[in-house]
Parts: sequence; structure tokens; C-alpha cells
Amino acid sequence: MRILFASLALVASITLVGAHEQRTGPRGGALVDAGSYHVELVTRDKAVEIFVSDAQDKPLPAAGFKALAILAVAGKSVRVTLEPAPDGSKLVGAAAESLPARVKGAVQLTGADGKTSTGRIN
Repeated sequence: MRILFASLALVASITLVGAHEQRTGPRGGALVDAGSYHVELVTRDKAVEIFVSDAQDKPLPAAGFKALAILAVAGKSVRVTLEPAPDGSKLVGAAAESLPARVKGAVQLTGADGKTSTGRIN
């Protein structure tokens, strides 16, 4: 009985660890769920880019979306407003200062229907 209980506890702990593991998107950024969307956040110097895809990872055009990235950088909060890029492939914005390649925080994504969803970046 103890072996069964220990095995179940081990499986549960592995499942919980996996549920919080950060995924990496095709462009090397943090990939998170935001409502029914997948959002990949990529930072380069001061540039912030968000690529939106559906639940099956099919890329979606950025037209009609807007976003706000709230990032924790060096102990302070950095807010970056993002709008569709001219080519429509992503949402873009710029921070006031350089950002590390990997950041923590959240992305608030608003669709054309006005619904807002949030994805947390660990």
C-alpha cells in the first residue's frame, strides 16, 4: 500500500511540475496560453513582439488584436503597449529601456470582439 501511495504522489508531483513548465515558441520566445489563444512573447533589446496563434498553433493575423505586456525587469514593472505590425504578422511595441531575452510578467491580449485574456510568463 505504501508503494502505491508513493507512486501516486510521485506521478502527481511530476504532473504539477510539468503544468508550470514554461514552453518555448518557434521564434525562441516564451509561449503561453491566453484564453483560447497561444501567445509567443519575444524580446530583443527594446523591441517587444507578440505572435498569436489558435489552439492548434496555426498563426493568426494580428489585425484586430491589441495587447499590453506587463514585464518584471530588474525589480520594476515595465508596461509596453503593442499594436499590429504593418505586415500584420505580429503585434509590436517598444520598451523605454533594453530588456533581457527572457522576462517574467503577463500579456493582456484583446481581440476584435473586445474580449481580453491574460497569459502569465514565468
